[in-house]
Amino acid sequence: MTYELDSTPTDEPRSADESHANHDPDAGCTTDSSAAGSTIEESLGVTIPDDHVGAFVAQAFEDVERSTEWTEAVDAVVAEDARSAWQSLTPKKQVVELLTMADGFDERATELLEGIPLDRGGLDDNMREQFDEATRLRRNADVLRDGIAAGYAEGRVSDDELVDAVEAFEFDTATIAEREDALETVANTYDLDYRPYGGTLMTEREPDEDADEFEAW
Repeated sequence: MTYELDSTPTDEPRSADESHANHDPDAGCTTDSSAAGSTIEESLGVTIPDDHVGAFVAQAFEDVERSTEWTEAVDAVVAEDARSAWQSLTPKKQVVELLTMADGFDERATELLEGIPLDRGGLDDNMREQFDEATRLRRNADVLRDGIAAGYAEGRVSDDELVDAVEAFEFDTATIAEREDALETVANTYDLDYRPYGGTLMTEREPDEDADEFEAW
C-alpha cells in the first residue's frame, strides 16, 4: 500500500518521533520516487508493507507530547446518554466518528485563525479571544487523534479496522496543514507563543497547568 507524504522542507517538528505501537521503521519501507530522481519539493510515494500499515497510520495520528488514552478521548466527546449508542458502533465506525469530530475542530480553528486581521498593531480582546478559541479547538483535534493511536496500541482497534476507517473517512493531512499555516501566520504576526504540531511550546514561560486539558464544549 502506498501513501503520499509531503516532502516539502519545513522547520516545523514532525508530528511523531515514536509510536504508541511497536513499529520497526526499517521493515521493508521503500520510496517510489527514489529511483525516479524526484526533487525534494515533490511528494514521496512511500510503500508500506501490509503488516505495518496500521502502525504507520497510528504513528501519524500520535502526538508525542501527549499520553491520551482511548477512553479519555471518548469520554470527552460522547455524552453519558449516548454511551449505549456509541458502544453499539463497530470499532471502525467509532474511529470514523472521532476523525469526523477532529476534522470539524480543525476546520473551525482554521476559520477563526484566518478571520484574525494581520494589519493591526496588536490583538484586541476580541481577537485574543478568537485566537484562544482556535488553539483550544486545535488541541481538541490533536487529543482525539492521539486517542485513536492509543486505541490501536491498546488493541481496541485492529490494523484492518484502523486502515478501513481512515480510507472510509478519506483522511487528508491538508486540513491539519492549513490549520498550522494559519496558526503560524497569526502567531508570527503578533509574536504569540504557541506549540508547533508535534513540537514543544515556543516560550520560556512554563505553560499553564491546565493548558493541555480537553475542552470539547
